[in-house]
Amino acid sequence: MRLNARHIERDALGDDEAPGFAALVAAAVEAAGRRWVFDGAPYNAETQVYPHADALVALDYPRRVVWRRVVARSLRLWLTRRGDGAHTSTSPPWRWWAPTHPVRWAAQTHAARHAEIAALLAQPDVAHTQRFRFTSPRQAATWLASLHR
Repeated sequence: MRLNARHIERDALGDDEAPGFAALVAAAVEAAGRRWVFDGAPYNAETQVYPHADALVALDYPRRVVWRRVVARSLRLWLTRRGDGAHTSTSPPWRWWAPTHPVRWAAQTHAARHAEIAALLAQPDVAHTQRFRFTSPRQAATWLASLHR
């Protein structure tokens, strides 16, 4: 579904711990103009994104949904030997518990991400935005489809 907005993929901008990451984010937001979607949490660059946003969409899915998706994606990447966007690990299943693999990351961080989303949506810094929190893919799809009616 098209929103007629520029897509800024957070992971494509590199390591959020790297020097200059916030400047890369700022440049991407500036270059995008008035209509953009920032895909991913802007860690270490929040001040470059949230003041310019008019809506904040949080996908706060249950652990079982996240787990099913990350395992399916990892299996697909392993079987096809092709990366998918920022997720390039084609590791076999017996290496999915490596510290940097998305399967392990998802398993270890789900509860923290849930709490982080709740805290973010309550922050005064984002009070000027429309805030949406979806707890199922169906909710998100329904909302997205409603934008085109």
